[in-house]
Amino acid sequence: MPKKEKEADQYKPQNLIIFKEKEEPQKKTVDKYTFEKVDQEYKIKSKCTFSPFGSHFRYSILIDNQSLAPITEMKIKIRFPEFFTLMRAFPPIISIPQMTSGEESNQINFEFDELNEKSNKQIHLHFSPNSLDKTGDIRTIVTYVNNKDTVRVLDSRPVNITVDKITLEPKVVPSSFIREFSVQPGIKKAIKSMGIGIEHQVNSEIIFDILEQLFSIHHFQLVTKDAEKRILWYFGTESVIKEDILAIGQMVSNKIEIIASSLNHYLLISFLTQVSNDFKQFLILNGIVNSKDKIHDLECKNCGAILAYFPKKSETIECQNCNYEQTIW
Repeated sequence: MPKKEKEADQYKPQNLIIFKEKEEPQKKTVDKYTFEKVDQEYKIKSKCTFSPFGSHFRYSILIDNQSLAPITEMKIKIRFPEFFTLMRAFPPIISIPQMTSGEESNQINFEFDELNEKSNKQIHLHFSPNSLDKTGDIRTIVTYVNNKDTVRVLDSRPVNITVDKITLEPKVVPSSFIREFSVQPGIKKAIKSMGIGIEHQVNSEIIFDILEQLFSIHHFQLVTKDAEKRILWYFGTESVIKEDILAIGQMVSNKIEIIASSLNHYLLISFLTQVSNDFKQFLILNGIVNSKDKIHDLECKNCGAILAYFPKKSETIECQNCNYEQTIW
């Protein structure tokens, strides 16, 4: 081999080991989990509202769970004045609960097993005044167990209620004014519908005469009447607040109805309470009934709509508004 080739051969790589740069170890992927601490503090709320509703008042209670966990063992206590009568409760799954009486107030107790996360429960209680010139408070206390097994209390502020006795003055208006007054913006209307629960037939002429006497003693001004159809129209003004009121008395489908319209809803409730109480007293004085328990309100026990007629004893009647079947007496 030539010498130059031999020298070049010495520089050829033989059994050369090539060292590669060490790769960085791959990072191990760790599963990520999100843990949320459910804090229910200040996220369970109650709201109570009191407002006129038809011929009576409605007290609404909203329990709102805005947290991400349920609450359990809910207990609701409602204290209300002794001059209120509980008529019905809503929703329909809630029957009128057991009441306890005190010297100046009554109490209703509700219980619910659970209120789920991000949900609420709405309750409506309907109260009718049983007397006037009274004042008192209505209040709600809610207790529940939170997700930490701790009992919490929600205490609403008391709502003060005054139901005034009213004094009316006659106001002369033409019969053509009745429709004009009834359709004006903001007008409120309420109805008190009653049936007389006695075994024998009621003399409709006597009842119609009692209605006339009733409106007369309250100083209403007679606008017009239809003796054949048994309808009376009266008009007056409340002497203190100077609010006008239109009152209609009628006998229809074996019912006695007093219908009142005014711009002031509270005035309507006081008026209908006062007049219906006096009407029941008149029936007793005239020997038609021997007890106020014989006079039955004809509001649906489920939705509060006026029933179509006064049924016979033990007869079931279906509400035309909600189809709820009920027995009045």
